[in-house]
Amino acid sequence: MKLNLENKVAVVTGAGRGIGRAIAEALAAEGCAVAVCDRDRDVAQEVVESIARAGGKADAFQGDVGQRASVQALAVAVKASLGDADILVNNAGFSMDASLLEMSEEQWDQVIDVCLKGSWLCAQAFVGGMRAKGGGRIINISSRAHLGENNKSNYCAAKAGVLGLTAALSIELGRDNITVNTVAPGLIRTDRVKSIRYFEDIDRRAKQSTPIPRPGMPEDIAMAVLYLASEMGAFVSGETLHVTGGRYSST
Repeated sequence: MKLNLENKVAVVTGAGRGIGRAIAEALAAEGCAVAVCDRDRDVAQEVVESIARAGGKADAFQGDVGQRASVQALAVAVKASLGDADILVNNAGFSMDASLLEMSEEQWDQVIDVCLKGSWLCAQAFVGGMRAKGGGRIINISSRAHLGENNKSNYCAAKAGVLGLTAALSIELGRDNITVNTVAPGLIRTDRVKSIRYFEDIDRRAKQSTPIPRPGMPEDIAMAVLYLASEMGAFVSGETLHVTGGRYSST
């Protein structure tokens, strides 16, 4: 079955590395023109060059999704280069772990601003173009952490908030033929995750509690995004697709 993504314009935030890069490359391989958005323009450009070598179309954009002015400028630049967006993948995010009593207000605010407010700001900025085109797809990347994890109150709260945002926008935007869904990854072996100083312990516990006995990879998340972005997901909205290998507990 064809996905019918040819000539669609897809915006992927946090697309310079890891899951975001895999999503951008997968969308480009299906014929999308991809806006590769990242705070680091150099890594975004590397992804664009990789897509070009594979015969795809993409352009690099720099921006901070946690800042309204930056997101608005990003939307203007994307439209000028590629046109109005058909697909928005709100992938940008990061964690700053600490216990409740040790976490600073700055750590709380920075994670909430990027992981939660950033998805809201990007939806605001790009939904007008989707309405003008007669529909679109918004796919928010949450995390299994919305169920709770130790020393991650900021990240877990943000990722749980993404589920609420998805539910609300799916109701509000459905009449515009815009679907809004969430993908919630489990432990995915990106370079960033593997660089965590206690990764070996995390990985060991994940392997013990994941029913599917293999590591989660960025491409697993990209395939879920393709489904929700495609015609196969046209009547799916307000849903959370867990891509965890069957693992839900934090132990």
